[in-house]
Amino acid sequence: MSRQSALVKNGQTSFPFEEPSPVREPHLFYAFLVEAPVNGMLRRWAEHYNQELGLRGWLTPTDQIHITLMGLGDGKQKRVVEIARHVGLLIQAAPFDVCFDRLSAFGGGALVLRSSNHSPALQAFWRKLSAVIDDSPLQPFVTSSLEPHVTLLRDRRSVPKVREQIVEPMSWTARSFALIRSYQGEYECPAIWQLTGQDDSLAGM
Repeated sequence: MSRQSALVKNGQTSFPFEEPSPVREPHLFYAFLVEAPVNGMLRRWAEHYNQELGLRGWLTPTDQIHITLMGLGDGKQKRVVEIARHVGLLIQAAPFDVCFDRLSAFGGGALVLRSSNHSPALQAFWRKLSAVIDDSPLQPFVTSSLEPHVTLLRDRRSVPKVREQIVEPMSWTARSFALIRSYQGEYECPAIWQLTGQDDSLAGM
């Protein structure tokens, strides 16, 4: 049994008690993977804006940089993961170009990149995914459906003060998307799908 050091204040003895940090359950979401060398370039952007804007943020690790598509919440059971994998199989699309040119503050202190024209092909893919989810047992588990974005860093104290600004456009080709489980800073991909199909079709429809 551990021994705590007693504190004496105003003649009374007390023992310090540290509130345990809450342990988050694994977070499940869909995202586009960002491959090298683009992820390295985005990491350098994160470092640049962290310094330029006077932030003290947690920077997204290079190998975890992604385009967020759809959040499915925390602590999902294996059955939900299997449904999410099946939904991913229903999406057919060809590789397409994306472009991000706006720096914005999102909830949770996230500094993100967004697209001025919403990258039409990316928006079309996102709508396909949303439509399939809405017609599946996965729909009740959707917790966030924000526009697709890339999180560069998080700083809950200072990022909310950052004003949106136009930045140098960053473009690349999206070639795969994934189902990701995030837990204690580590990423696991229960499924990854390569974009090899037609951009105007949906399997199963």
